[in-house]
Amino acid sequence: MTAFFQRTAAFVFTAFFLGGCGGGGSGGTPPPPAGPTITQFTSDRSAYNVGDSAQLTAVFANGTGVLQPDEIPVQSGQPITISNLTRTIRYRLIVTSGAQSVSRDLDLNVSYRERMRALDMPFNRAEHATATLQDGRVIIFGGDDNGSVFPHAVWAFDPATERFTQISELATGRVGFIAVKLYDGDVLLAGGLRALTGSPRAELIDGETGAVSPLANAPSTDRVYAAASLLMNGTVLISGGLRNGGLADNTVEIYDPATGTFTLLAGPLHVGRAEHTSVRINERAVLIYGGYTVDGQPAPPELYDPVAATSTLLPMAEPDMRARHVAHTMVDGGVLILGGVNADDEPTGSILRFDPAASTFAPFASMATARVSFDVGRLVDSRLLLVGGLHGMVGRATDTTEIVSVDGVRRDGPVLSTARFLHSVTPLHNGKVLVVGGLDQSRTALATAEVFE
Repeated sequence: MTAFFQRTAAFVFTAFFLGGCGGGGSGGTPPPPAGPTITQFTSDRSAYNVGDSAQLTAVFANGTGVLQPDEIPVQSGQPITISNLTRTIRYRLIVTSGAQSVSRDLDLNVSYRERMRALDMPFNRAEHATATLQDGRVIIFGGDDNGSVFPHAVWAFDPATERFTQISELATGRVGFIAVKLYDGDVLLAGGLRALTGSPRAELIDGETGAVSPLANAPSTDRVYAAASLLMNGTVLISGGLRNGGLADNTVEIYDPATGTFTLLAGPLHVGRAEHTSVRINERAVLIYGGYTVDGQPAPPELYDPVAATSTLLPMAEPDMRARHVAHTMVDGGVLILGGVNADDEPTGSILRFDPAASTFAPFASMATARVSFDVGRLVDSRLLLVGGLHGMVGRATDTTEIVSVDGVRRDGPVLSTARFLHSVTPLHNGKVLVVGGLDQSRTALATAEVFE
């Protein structure tokens, strides 16, 4: 009896205890759901070159993934391809579930190979102009091909296929003209030496298709080697150039794309000039620098006000004249004046910087090679690529390039496959830079191009 009583009492006590505490019963509170987690966010390589593609893989759980800054939806474990890398960039993976989120960063290091790669062209061209269409193709138009007349054909370069295709024709071939891309993507061509007498003095290239239309209205005067700047209100300021008789002109006119008309402004430049540069500083100031003058004397810089149609002379920035140079606006708003020739037609290697806030010039850097008839392109990292040109007293074509950073530090760039001058340099949407045509040492128009990558 005693043993039976003990076993029964133990059973009753155990059942009462478990029932009272809810152990193992269905009435307990379930554990909270797990929050979002990230276990992997990696790239297929540690470093990339400009134009490369990257493959990113994210592994996460308990949430929805998205990549910033492009807001790309991501599935766990499924690779995502990022095409045409142009610069070092940080991607952030964010995994969200309700009000909870977690994130992880991944840096993609992107740099240039800093090499030139040669391409063949189905045409030859020099002293031409280029512009970028809205789909990223680069059009090449105008210039000389050593033919009996200036060429009419407009060609397009497709960065995706790296092939050239003829897409339209100008009403007339021309050299020494101005070409300005408007805010709507269309390109204005005006002036220059024209292949056909009686042809339109100005034409418009459609920014989407590359189709060409002659403008019914004409500039006030025939200008050769004038300069032009797109203003903040969408109009174009055209200044100077050589007029009939070869004299440097001092007049200024405005092209208004809204009306398709050219209007001569009442206020001229203080000094007539040709083969100068024009750079917009703000809505009330355009910097006019250098150029050949009627008397051969150095032309002081001018700040032209397109609203008041007045010009203000600035102090001389250097003792000698400078013409056939390049002017380039930097990312900080400063304007660089690069290369060109002096009064004796000797190439110069000096670079000046214009400070828009103080309206002053200061030495910025010196090129290793004094050069003229060269071109400049801005890289995606804000450095400038200086390409080719003529150098030395005898005007020899050079195959050298130089790279100048925003702080004025200069170093040698890659060597061109062909020495060239009067070519073009055009940044591409994929971060690379296209070099087209030009003349070689024998003054023959080249049918070759190169890509800086």
